Amino acid sequence: MGFIAEVRLAHDELVLVPTMKRQPDVALRHEYETVCDGNRVQFVSAFGDPDGRLEETMRDDPTVSDPTRVVAFGQREIYRFTVETGLEVVPGRCVEYGLFVFAVTSDRSGWTVRVHLPDRDALTAIRRWYRDRDVSFRVMQLCESAAPDDGTYFLTDNQREILLLAYEGGYFDVPRGTTQDDLAEHLDVTDSAVSQQLRRAISRLIAATLEKDRTVDTVA
Repeated sequence: MGFIAEVRLAHDELVLVPTMKRQPDVALRHEYETVCDGNRVQFVSAFGDPDGRLEETMRDDPTVSDPTRVVAFGQREIYRFTVETGLEVVPGRCVEYGLFVFAVTSDRSGWTVRVHLPDRDALTAIRRWYRDRDVSFRVMQLCESAAPDDGTYFLTDNQREILLLAYEGGYFDVPRGTTQDDLAEHLDVTDSAVSQQLRRAISRLIAATLEKDRTVDTVA
C-alpha cells in the first residue's frame, strides 16, 4: 500500500534557497535535472515574478550559476541553471529506499517534496539521510496511498483555508464578489500575504492535477 508524504526541507545550501529568501513571493517548481559536460543542470518553473528580478537574483545565488530564462508561458517562466551545491534536494538514495517523487516546490525558504514511500521504514531512512547532513526534515502531510488522489491534501492548511474563503466569497467570480483586501481583513493578515498564499495554492493544485495529465502534444 505505502504512504504519500509531503515533506519540507530547509538548509541554506540547498539549491536556490538564497534566491527564495530574497524573493519569497516567487513560487518555484523543480521540473527535471540532467548532466551536461559533467555539470548538473536543472530546470525550474517560476510563478509570480512581475518585476522580472528573478534571473538577477539567481545570478547572486552561490548555489547556482549561469541562470537563463528559457521560455515564458503567461505567468509561468522556465529557467535553466547549473547546480553549484553538493547538497541534494532529492538524493539518488531515494531510489534505494523505494521513493517516488511526485513534485518539488518552493516554500519561501526551503523546498516541499511530495513523495510516495513503500513503508514507514523508508521514511525513517530518508529522514536520517537528510538529518545526517543537517537538513531540516519536517513531515507536513502523511496519508495512506490508497486515499483518494484529488490533489487537495497537497495543500497546507492555510492554503486550503484561503482558497475556500476566496471561492466562497466570490473572489474568482466575474465581477469579483470579494477582494484581496477583504480576505486579508478577514484573516487578519497583510494583502501581500493573501496574494502569496493564493498563488502558491493555485500553483500546487496545478502541479498535483492538471500538470500530471499534460503531454508533449498538449504543450506544443
